[in-house]
Amino acid sequence: MNRLLTGLACLWAFSGPAAAQVQVPQDCTALATVHKNSCAVSTVMDCGQTFLVFGFLDGNPESANVYDRNWGMLEFLYRANAETRFTLKPGSGKNLQLDQLLSDGVATESGVFLFNTRVVKNREFTFDGKYTLDEEEVVLDGHTFRKGVFLREMEREGIEGSKIGFGFDFLGSDELDLFIEGSLTRHFEGRDSLTVDQTPRAIRFPGQPGFLATRSEFGCDG
Repeated sequence: MNRLLTGLACLWAFSGPAAAQVQVPQDCTALATVHKNSCAVSTVMDCGQTFLVFGFLDGNPESANVYDRNWGMLEFLYRANAETRFTLKPGSGKNLQLDQLLSDGVATESGVFLFNTRVVKNREFTFDGKYTLDEEEVVLDGHTFRKGVFLREMEREGIEGSKIGFGFDFLGSDELDLFIEGSLTRHFEGRDSLTVDQTPRAIRFPGQPGFLATRSEFGCDG
C-alpha cells in the first residue's frame, strides 16, 4: 500500500458491518490480531511502506490507523456522527520512533494534522504528544511487551474551545516490532472525558484460532 486511506469506506468495504473475519486489503499481510476488553479487537497489517491497524468493536468496524515504518502516526479515522479523519500534514513535525522509545523510555511527537469530515476539509490542528514507558512488562501468550502511557493534545491555533485530548495505554515490542494501543481516554475542551477499557488480553498469529476475528474473546455478550 503506497498511499494513505481516504476514508472509513475502505474499512467498511473490506470487512463490512458485523463481519465475522477481517478481509485483508490487497498488497497487505496480516501480522497479528489483538483481543481486548470491552469486545474490542484490532488486526495489525504490514502494507509495505506503512502499517495498517483495523479496529472493531463488538464485530463492527470502529477505527483505522495508518503508521509509518517506525510506528509514527500518519492518519487515524474513527466512526462518529460522520466520517472523521486526521491526516498528518507532510513535513510538519516529528513522528514517533518505536525503537528509540523502547531504548530511551520516552519519546515525543509534534506537527499538524489535517481534519476532514464529509463537510469539513483540511482544517489544521496543531498537536503535541508524549510517550512514556513504565517499568511494568506485560506478557501476552508468551510474548513480553513494555507497557506505557501516551498523551496527545490537539487544537486549532488561535481558536478558543478547540482543544482535543487523547490518552491511552500502549504496549511495545522490539522482538515483534509491534505497537499496540490499549485503553483510551478522549476529551474535548469543556466536556466530560470518556474512558473505554480496551486492555489487551491476548494476541493471535496466523493459523491460530481468533486470528482476523472482529469480535474479541473478552467482554462480548453472547
